[in-house]
Amino acid sequence: MWAALISALALIVTSAATIFLTKQKERTAEWRARKLAYYEEFFAAASGIVGETSPPETKVRFANAVNNLHLIGSAGVICALHAFTDEIALSNRANFSAERHDVLWSRLVWEIRADLGDPPCKEPESFRARLWASGVRTAGSTAE
Repeated sequence: MWAALISALALIVTSAATIFLTKQKERTAEWRARKLAYYEEFFAAASGIVGETSPPETKVRFANAVNNLHLIGSAGVICALHAFTDEIALSNRANFSAERHDVLWSRLVWEIRADLGDPPCKEPESFRARLWASGVRTAGSTAE
């Protein structure tokens, strides 16, 4: 009788643990997918502001994407994001450095990849990423 009771109790505990772990993995996967969607929107919005001129709506889209990253980004992402946006801010125009921009962008991309569990390399300082401008003119643009 005791053996049957212990077996039934073990089965219940095992089932509960399995359900709990499965739900936890599902929540983790859902959270990662949500993060990825926010990060994808951020990169798409950042692509819209590359170059000297960009329409106001692309700047608003970028601002929204930046602000939304505060909802899901790790501390490393937020720190790198602030450093990058401080560099590209209009208020920093006189001190802007293309080299610093590229370093800060690379660090931000590295932090995002690390936050998603896929850092491109072990040392963030050795990773280089660059934004690419398509060269396509938009309505009202004076791009070359």
